[in-house]
Amino acid sequence: MTDPVAARKAAIEAEKRRLAEQRQRREAAPSHRTSGFLLRKWRWLGVNGEEAVHAVLEVLEELQSANADLGGDADGHHEEQLRKAIAGSPEADSLLPAVGALLKRATPIDVLRHLRALHAVGVEWLTPEGTGRQAVICSTAPSLLLARSSRSLTGGPAYSLFTSVAMGGAVPVPKKMLPEVLRWAPLPVVDDLIEHGGILPEDSPWTYRADSEAVYLRARLVPREVTGDEARALEWTSFLRRADFVSGRDLDPDGSDADGRPDVYELLLEASVGDASRLHELDAALPEEQRIQLRNLKAGSYEGNWSRGFLEDRGLWALMSTLWDPDSTIDPRLSDFHAWTAIRRAYDLVIEGRVEEAGQQAAAFDRLAKPGKTLPPSMPGMLPEALNIAAYAALAADDLQGAERLMERAAALTDEVSANLARIRVWRATPKNTRDPLTNPYLDLGLPHGSADWETRYRELVRESRFDTVKYARLNMIRGRLDEARRHEAGDGVFFRLPLDHTVYEAPDDVPRSLVPPLEPLPRRTSATSGAEMEAVRARAAVEILQDFRTTPPRLDRHRST
Repeated sequence: MTDPVAARKAAIEAEKRRLAEQRQRREAAPSHRTSGFLLRKWRWLGVNGEEAVHAVLEVLEELQSANADLGGDADGHHEEQLRKAIAGSPEADSLLPAVGALLKRATPIDVLRHLRALHAVGVEWLTPEGTGRQAVICSTAPSLLLARSSRSLTGGPAYSLFTSVAMGGAVPVPKKMLPEVLRWAPLPVVDDLIEHGGILPEDSPWTYRADSEAVYLRARLVPREVTGDEARALEWTSFLRRADFVSGRDLDPDGSDADGRPDVYELLLEASVGDASRLHELDAALPEEQRIQLRNLKAGSYEGNWSRGFLEDRGLWALMSTLWDPDSTIDPRLSDFHAWTAIRRAYDLVIEGRVEEAGQQAAAFDRLAKPGKTLPPSMPGMLPEALNIAAYAALAADDLQGAERLMERAAALTDEVSANLARIRVWRATPKNTRDPLTNPYLDLGLPHGSADWETRYRELVRESRFDTVKYARLNMIRGRLDEARRHEAGDGVFFRLPLDHTVYEAPDDVPRSLVPPLEPLPRRTSATSGAEMEAVRARAAVEILQDFRTTPPRLDRHRST
């Protein structure tokens, strides 16, 4: 178990159980003592003391019974050796090979139980290296034993996995052993290795597991390789929500976290359309790298100076335009974003009634490119709009000749201005005293051309200017022009049309990729490694160390106390 407190408690309880079982065996043993002659026979096999003899006999009887259930060995030799030993005549040269062979036929749980019984009474029927591994496997607190060991005992894949789990991932499993381990290791144990860096994406653990576990492990290590269908099978909500946002699909409206925090993708969606009211919440919801990007973006808005990455991220244009409040003419030659912001600024100035400033901003599109520099790709497409706004500013200044010249240049680029050009030529041929005002009445009211809300806007302005006779008279004249246009067959076609194409002024609907959080690996879904899963790994390791089982008795130490 990975929890050190729980591991210590489990070790104490296991030791109490072992002592209780040992006490019960002593109490249940026959009252007569084993003869000294028989004890000497067993001592030649490394079994020292009466308690050890009884423990070994129990192991042999269980192996004999299990072997009979399996149909016995081929020639009956191993079974015969066990019968002799149980009867009191163990053969030093033949018993250990028979015990080792029958242990290899037992289940892993039985192997672990028998090795524990032999270890508890000090029977060392394994090589010195195997005895060291047996001590670790049979210990109730293997992590303490491994930490105190002066040298690290290596072993096979199962033993290496057991020591890694026992040490909480501090001892990694060797890379060459991972393929063997990953075929059978419990999934919580694999998750432990992933969390401690013992398994990396290049180890490809999913290739050794069944389909559902393989998808889970890929989501844990290589989330970008998971498909949408696999994510849906995993019910991986964060993956699916991010995929919907990046692809432009509608988001599920209920995307808040369980603790009530706002969803980062809803906040990003609001920011992408230019809503800056919740940027402080977005700042708190973003990962560190994207949070730094957002703060850099806000810092750049003070002077309209951003890095090339921000300028090329069209999903950020609406937010950047909201945060930036330029107080002078924007140079549209700097980038596509500057060109888009400049044409929007020119149009906004017209709506605000600052037509002269709008003309100055539109004129910035008509400047020649600097030597050695190319114009932004979007700027030539916006030039007709800019010329149209400049022509409207010229009309507001009663410069019909300049307006006609600008419209002729725009007509060479698009047919959309032909009606405006014809209207200017008619006005030039009409005496000044007999022609109507040249400006667009919708724009005079601060509304887009052809707006259906002009009457509501008119009434609002009348209420505001009821004590200003000059403004009141101007508003009445504007209303008269609109009423007359409604009675006219051409309708709004009698007014100068601005803008030509509304889509030029619309914000891009791209995703703000500079602020999208990276795809995080799937969080762990398995519980902490349980005692049962730890025992399963321990039993595998016990079977593995049977390769160190002796074929001859250990060297007799005549000075060893019995």
